Amino acid sequence: MINKNIVCRTTGVYSEGLTRGKSYQVIDINTDEDMVRIKCDNGPLKWFPLSHFNVNGQDIIDLISWKFDDEVLNDPNETNWIEISMKMSDGSERWCILYTPERLKNLLQQPNIYPTGLHIKHMIVFKSYNVEDIESVLDFLNKEDELIGATLPLNSSSS
Repeated sequence: MINKNIVCRTTGVYSEGLTRGKSYQVIDINTDEDMVRIKCDNGPLKWFPLSHFNVNGQDIIDLISWKFDDEVLNDPNETNWIEISMKMSDGSERWCILYTPERLKNLLQQPNIYPTGLHIKHMIVFKSYNVEDIESVLDFLNKEDELIGATLPLNSSSS
């Protein structure tokens, strides 16, 4: 693997030395500790967790744009979620549901709700439905390489 190029998929706490999506040449590898040594963006050679890279050199998938698929109502008693769809850099489209804490609380306080809780893999809770709040969270998830796991593929059977 030495002298092979790998692509950074998440900088994690190493944003000073790594750039998401950038290709780096492997200088050394420690397979016992799953660490890779590369030349940092700021110059020195440094060890990083191998989990921060696509070792096969494949490009990362980035969020290009997103849009609301539902009308955002400002009813304080609303219980429904809002759906959004996203366009990704590989040409795919994805979607997820958004809740605010208030709407989630309203839903769970319904008298006849069954089951009395929920787990939805493609649900993201936001502070508000303000565009800035949504973009901030989507950008964070994208940079941490978690957006794909927090959304589902969009196809004709899921819309």
